Amino acid sequence: MKQKLIKWAKQVAQTLLVLAVVSVAVDYWRSPTVPIHATQVPFQSIYHAAPTTLASSSSQQTLLLYFWGSWCGICKHTSPVIHRLHENGTPVLTVALRSGTADDVRAFLQQQGLTFDTVNDEHGALSQQWGVKVVPSILLIKNGKVVHSTTGLATYWGLKTRIAIADLLR
Repeated sequence: MKQKLIKWAKQVAQTLLVLAVVSVAVDYWRSPTVPIHATQVPFQSIYHAAPTTLASSSSQQTLLLYFWGSWCGICKHTSPVIHRLHENGTPVLTVALRSGTADDVRAFLQQQGLTFDTVNDEHGALSQQWGVKVVPSILLIKNGKVVHSTTGLATYWGLKTRIAIADLLR
């Protein structure tokens, strides 16, 4: 019985290791390409009239930049996680990729009960400039530098841990 338990534990550990390696490889392959000086370029969200930059928004603590679409099935699961981080004090800026006009995006956010700050990328130019290959894409920016990126489903505690590490290390 003890040997079966040890064998099972080894198989679980090997499976988790393979999944971790595949996950890191997929994130690396699908990671956006950050344009030079992109964090210095002013942006304007649909809720705030005053433009700001990613560099200034990430100077005190790690900023979460989230590319999503109202049409994205996985985003329907990831957006509430991002919203929860936002509600708990994490600076969040999102980019609504090809989700309609600013009014369409506002209406969608209100309907979903999401209050995070959003830039409307109605025609996909910003996402294309950043090399976003897939949504959802999540980037962590600290002091104007991208320190981590991931794509697909994300958990609250997984992102919270990555943000805490970014805050400590950078």
